[in-house]
Amino acid sequence: MGSYTVLQWTTFFMLYCMFGWCFESTYCSIKSGHLQNRGFCHGPWLPIYGVGASLLLLFTQGHEGNRLYLFLVGFFGGTCLELVTGFLMNKIFHMRWWDYSQNPLNFHGYICLPASIGWGLAAIFVIRVVHPRIASIPETWSYITFVVMNTIFYTLFVEDVIFSVIAALELKERVTRLAANSEEIQLLRKSIAEVYEKLADTKAEWEQSAEEIREVQKTEGNVAAAKLVASSVKDSTVAVASTVKDSTVAVASTVKDSTVAMASSMKDSTVAVASSLKNSVVAVAGNVKDSAEAIFSRQKTLVELERDKTRLEERLSLLEDGGNENSGKMPWWVKTMLRNNPEAVSEASGFDDLKKAALKPLKDTNQHGSL
Repeated sequence: MGSYTVLQWTTFFMLYCMFGWCFESTYCSIKSGHLQNRGFCHGPWLPIYGVGASLLLLFTQGHEGNRLYLFLVGFFGGTCLELVTGFLMNKIFHMRWWDYSQNPLNFHGYICLPASIGWGLAAIFVIRVVHPRIASIPETWSYITFVVMNTIFYTLFVEDVIFSVIAALELKERVTRLAANSEEIQLLRKSIAEVYEKLADTKAEWEQSAEEIREVQKTEGNVAAAKLVASSVKDSTVAVASTVKDSTVAVASTVKDSTVAMASSMKDSTVAVASSLKNSVVAVAGNVKDSAEAIFSRQKTLVELERDKTRLEERLSLLEDGGNENSGKMPWWVKTMLRNNPEAVSEASGFDDLKKAALKPLKDTNQHGSL
């Protein structure tokens, strides 16, 4: 393959960054059954593949035909690169973008034997099959083509790396805040559950009061109900008065004292019936009034409970995003980093909760990512 110019090396690095992104995104998409975007960065490149491929080309020049040598360079080189990169990123960002803890013969989840063997086989494939075709492309390009292509891609690449580093640092801060606010988050969740329970009870009472009003309206309204009661009482009064009158006439000629007594009884009965009529009308009006007041009161309570629920849920959402009054909710670039890396792990308390908050709007749609 011979020696390469600086522009060729920079071109190779960028191409392998993109090829690495294509490989991992395709592999993970097939494995999960849906499209995924792998990457510490937001763009279509994985820096670890660019670095690994460049080091592989550097250390295998002149040994392209020795498969065992290529395998060993890929085996140990890829293993060391994963170990160092994973360790440094965990120390800086308190997060690991890949985790081999479930794989056999792993070392703290950073490296594992199956992955190392894969790097060795990949080294043979790249040097013997892929790179000869890539190396022939830049030979046909002019100097201007090299400069223009590298300027465009590296401008976007550097901006993406800086942007992603800022997002990772903010993610680290949010994990710390989330852990510090864990007690308040639990209290908010409990309060929200209580508010939902009160809302359900109040709505049930409100519906019961409304049903009482509807039953009264079915009998042609409150006034009609009162008239019906009054008519019934009036008929009873007339009947009693008529009976008393007939009895008085029958015995008036012989028992004067009895007449007086009967008249007194009629008076008392009439007064009793009138009082009963008055009480019935007042009772009906009172029931209607009570039902209306109950509906109004419960409707007011419902509004207040809904307001409390909204306020508590907004506060809970802010804290679950690892935010506060100054930082606000989780920005999209931080959510994207977590969504691109749903298998990422961290020893920091609160990381899993923050990842759940970022993945919540996606439901079943997951986008994976790594370096």
